[in-house]
Amino acid sequence: MLYLLSAAIAATILLALVAMHERRLRRRQQAIRELLDGADALEAQLQECRERMQHLRDMLTILPAEMSARADSALSADAKVQAALKDLLAHRLWIKRHAADATPLEIRAAREALAQSGTTLAALLQRLADIGGELQRAQAGAQAAGRRRS
Repeated sequence: MLYLLSAAIAATILLALVAMHERRLRRRQQAIRELLDGADALEAQLQECRERMQHLRDMLTILPAEMSARADSALSADAKVQAALKDLLAHRLWIKRHAADATPLEIRAAREALAQSGTTLAALLQRLADIGGELQRAQAGAQAAGRRRS
């Protein structure tokens, strides 16, 4: 009887250890999945940023040079977007090389870094939307002035 009780306790402990290990693995996989999803989201934001900047640059061609010079300099951030994409690639390479043996703290730090980049980029995208509105108003004003001169 004592042997059965000891075996039952040992089996219960073993099952608890296995369950804890499985739970830890699931949490790790979820954290890595969230890290990869964050990288994908940041890449999409960067591509959107690049597209908006190009669209806004195209809008500048309609305006006189003196009106568009300041906006053009603000929109010529292709190098910054390219650098951000390279940084994102470095994050992806880190994930590929180290995700399997990274500590939960390292994975969390990488997720937070991507989230911070995403927040910064979201602010830039909002600024680009504001610039787009300003350019549309400037275009409308320039077109109205052109019609009055005609």
